[in-house]
Amino acid sequence: MQKEKKTEKKEKHLLPKHIGHGILLVLCMLVCSAFLMMMLLVDSFPGIFVLGMLGMIALIMLLIIILLNSRKEDTKKRKIGAVLAVVLILVLGLGSYYMYSTYSLFNNITTPTKQTEDFHVVVLADGSYKTIEDLRGQKLYTVKDQNSRYKEAKGLLMNEAGVSYKESADYLEAGHELVDKQGYTHDYGTFVSNTHYEMMCEEIEDFKKKTKIIHTISIEIETGDFAKRIDVTKDPFNVYISGIDTSGAIGSVSRSDVNMLMTVNPETKQILLTSIPRDMYLPLHTYGAKDKLTHSGIYGIQETTATVEDWLGIDVNYYLRVNFTTLTDVVDAIGGIDVESAYFFSSGGYDYVSGTNHLNGEAALYFARERKSLTGGDNERIKNQQRVLTGIIEKLTSSPVLLTKYTQLLAAVGDKMQTSLSENDISAIVKMQLEDMGRWEILTNSVAGHGDMLETYSMPGRDLSVQIPDDASVVEAQRQINQVLYPADTVEE
Repeated sequence: MQKEKKTEKKEKHLLPKHIGHGILLVLCMLVCSAFLMMMLLVDSFPGIFVLGMLGMIALIMLLIIILLNSRKEDTKKRKIGAVLAVVLILVLGLGSYYMYSTYSLFNNITTPTKQTEDFHVVVLADGSYKTIEDLRGQKLYTVKDQNSRYKEAKGLLMNEAGVSYKESADYLEAGHELVDKQGYTHDYGTFVSNTHYEMMCEEIEDFKKKTKIIHTISIEIETGDFAKRIDVTKDPFNVYISGIDTSGAIGSVSRSDVNMLMTVNPETKQILLTSIPRDMYLPLHTYGAKDKLTHSGIYGIQETTATVEDWLGIDVNYYLRVNFTTLTDVVDAIGGIDVESAYFFSSGGYDYVSGTNHLNGEAALYFARERKSLTGGDNERIKNQQRVLTGIIEKLTSSPVLLTKYTQLLAAVGDKMQTSLSENDISAIVKMQLEDMGRWEILTNSVAGHGDMLETYSMPGRDLSVQIPDDASVVEAQRQINQVLYPADTVEE
């Protein structure tokens, strides 16, 4: 009986002698558990790092328990234990938050299976139409388009608002029908896709100022998972980077304004960036007829990637879509970038000198988009796009900015990026890089073409500026891509 009492007394002695210390100990255990769960969930850390973290956390927890259970007169030790517990809670709590934010980002941007296309009811800014109800029973100008989504959107609006339509030859005629009717006895409206609306704003003087959008119909498009998945840590692969020409939601269908193929070989640590002019004149995969590459984005990212696959005779394993607000936000989040300009030019109120330029987000955007004032036109613009991307990579890899600006970067990418890489693919790439910390060799190339004026599939009846591919340049691009993909099989010519 006496022995049992001694044992019971000894067991009680293992618990903290102060209620506050007991709460700290429980919080430490909860935070440690949450941190370890998030670390395993993100799965981006090498095994040796995970084991090291487990060992270190276990030792610190043991030390905290010992210090908090010090004798009543050892107040100094118990205070040290309490301080150490608070520090551990704060550090692991912050680490858990970062990992949760990372996991949420991976989940948000990976494997999208849907896109949306918006269609707008556009009226005169100073006209009498204020809401969609004001248009009930009225006739709207629209585009003569065979696109099934256009037809679906027109049907939905007809059922919702009781409107009818007058078809125009193309988007420009529909736009002019609206703004050129000012001063007539009654107002007019037009119903067009977001892509056509943005093109009207570009090509019809003061169109955006003279008009306003009063209603939008959104059509959801199922894209499915068309990625050609491989082991991204061992096998070479291609990622198609599409920069869309809108500042809206990343899931919106839009023209593919920036077109870049990223060829990655994880074994040789080589990345090849192959840029393609947006106006490259190519046969569309689904429709067969020729169009600008930028217009392929109107039919979805799968149409763009399939068209490039047909043209270059390669597999595009994954895609990455970003919009222009991504570029602005990322550059601002990391405190600006340095880029090299081939010569002096101005755009958007910014002057770019020949040589090194330190750019904020907006300046980087104008630098990457400008083509009209460049001697090389679109061919020089795509080189500037590569320079901006290189500037971002160099800033992220050659300074502590990735750690100091981590939360800002997560917020900058947020809902402005979409990729068919899976969460596991991204985690595997990060883990591989952390394990070997190998340096990557970044190579660049671009496909050349010569200008012409030709009719396109998406804009029939009107000759547009296009780029006819230079055959020798295409062959060279194919050679360089294959050299990175299969270095052992490529024979230098």
